Amino acid sequence: MITINNLTMGFTQRTLFKDVTFSIFPNEKIGLTGPNGAGKTTLFSIIRGEREALAGEIQVQKGINIGYLPQEAKFKSERTVMQELTEGDDRIKALRREKRKLEDENKAASHRYGDVLEELEALGIYELEHRAEKILSGLGFKPEDFDRPIQHLSGGWQMRTLLAKLLTYPYDLLLLDEPTNYLDLDATLWLKDYLKNYSGSFVLISHDRVFLNEVTNYTIVLEGAGMTKIKGNYEFFEEQKGVNLKTLEKKQKVIEKKRKQLERFTQRFHAQPNRAAAVRNKRKQIERLENIELPQDQKSIGEFEFAEAPASGYVVEHLKGVSKSYGKKRVYADLDMEVLRGQKICLVGPNGAGKSTLLKMLAGVVEPDGGEIRLGHQVERGYFSQSRLDVLNPTRNAFEEVASAAPQGVQSVRVRSLLGLFNFQGDDVFKPVKVLSGGEKSRVILARLLIHPPNFMLLDEPTTHLDLDGVKALTRAFQKYTGTVVFISHDLYFIREIADHIVEVRDGTIKTFPGGLNYYLDKRGLAGLGGGAPSPQVTEDNRAADKPGKSSGKKGGGNQSSSKTKDEKPNLKELREQHKAAKKRVSQIKNQLKNLEQEQKDLETESYAKSRHLSKQFDKGDPEMLKEYGRRLKEIQTRQREIESDIKKLKDERDRITR
Repeated sequence: MITINNLTMGFTQRTLFKDVTFSIFPNEKIGLTGPNGAGKTTLFSIIRGEREALAGEIQVQKGINIGYLPQEAKFKSERTVMQELTEGDDRIKALRREKRKLEDENKAASHRYGDVLEELEALGIYELEHRAEKILSGLGFKPEDFDRPIQHLSGGWQMRTLLAKLLTYPYDLLLLDEPTNYLDLDATLWLKDYLKNYSGSFVLISHDRVFLNEVTNYTIVLEGAGMTKIKGNYEFFEEQKGVNLKTLEKKQKVIEKKRKQLERFTQRFHAQPNRAAAVRNKRKQIERLENIELPQDQKSIGEFEFAEAPASGYVVEHLKGVSKSYGKKRVYADLDMEVLRGQKICLVGPNGAGKSTLLKMLAGVVEPDGGEIRLGHQVERGYFSQSRLDVLNPTRNAFEEVASAAPQGVQSVRVRSLLGLFNFQGDDVFKPVKVLSGGEKSRVILARLLIHPPNFMLLDEPTTHLDLDGVKALTRAFQKYTGTVVFISHDLYFIREIADHIVEVRDGTIKTFPGGLNYYLDKRGLAGLGGGAPSPQVTEDNRAADKPGKSSGKKGGGNQSSSKTKDEKPNLKELREQHKAAKKRVSQIKNQLKNLEQEQKDLETESYAKSRHLSKQFDKGDPEMLKEYGRRLKEIQTRQREIESDIKKLKDERDRITR
């Protein structure tokens, strides 16, 4: 579809890529990766003809239709959401105009009129509204939003509308620049499954390695001024990169060993006339030896670790009967929540449900309208805002911002060294905050947290504007962080690797899931990351449908094509599908049982330790601590009963399937 030959692009005193050559073919799902500023978005602009390269050429197959999702855009459409999806495509509008013109000229029997009808059908004109409704729902739109004017939507929902429009129409190639930026977790998971099963081609820029690994089958990597295309997802690329690096290191050691042997010979015998020919020969061998330079990683953030967090009280923060409204809109009423020491909690839920409001109340940035918020003993909070200027002073430079957060006595060389770790080199440390890019602002905030780490961090989309290496470095740091974390993120990799509790925010209430992301997905009946699309076997309706002699319980289901009379026998294809679904469900049950049994063991260990401590400290211990331990033991007992019940249900279901 697209062929790129010897492409070179750059700006003043900087080359983005030089003499790169590759092609994009049908059915390729490509992840485009590289550090921030490597030229990924620029490459999209060149492919679309918006920019001219300095050298080289791009050949685009004639008649190819390319859809483009930018990182940011603002609609100027006066249509509603549904009208934009069903009437806003230029190809369909042109064909409809031609169809009407042919009808007005009484040429409905012409060959061209038949071609127009065929082209309209190929564009899915007759299923447009149904397909649009399905896609809008998957991206988080409610039915009442379908008829809202686009100009009344926020920027994030306008971007969702554009994404929905691109998915509704059959484009030959989609160029998607950070499509998950404005999505919540549910919409991100839906898009992951949709793109995984997408029948067309796309090139995707994303800094979420789990998302990339799930949906792509090719990877283009921008490194230095080069561009490499490999068959396989990003995980495969990283594995191959590691293998290649080890091979190069081994080869380099062999060559260096040989070089030293030859140099020792020449140094030993260079003054002996009878060895002159041998010395000349050895010197020629040294000249012919290959010089191997190991590739240098250009990381936006170096590997770092937070210092040991000061110990806080067991209860880090307690919310009781909290209420919060914005004007007439009530966000929370009579909300109770407790954050315990060492927990790493991810807040999930639809955009607009109140996640950021809850995080800001926990951070002390927003006051509740009612109720009580109590901070625990020796708790020190650190807040990372989605709007970076909420916590940065635009009149300062990067150095001043980090220095202002440092404890008294920290030398300036320490501040500069820390900024260097976050890729602020030379005079970059004196760049004013107001001119920094989004990624640079994020790195300054991280440097502030690192120079004086609190024991309770509250993070709102901390991975936004960070590239793949930056997200990985941040993830590793928080995996080792010993304090307490509450965060909001749509990055599947970051959530999966960090969260040990999920708190779902929905309709003014919260529900706590005492496990990581895969545990949460299991509880919601969704496939874990690394699995396929959501499994229908785990919904209540389908569980009933799977039982012999039971209907799905849905009204109006008498004409369902899947229903069979008593005497009908399923065909071989259906039997295979049933067997495949059963095997998949048994595998899911096995994983769920494994997770539950591990949690059961962990709770038993914690219960034993706390009970023993209580028995020793009952008479001389801190009453507040004893109260906290007693309450936690009750929670453990309740959770253990839930686990026992869940294990029994899962084993019963497994036994029914395997009979």
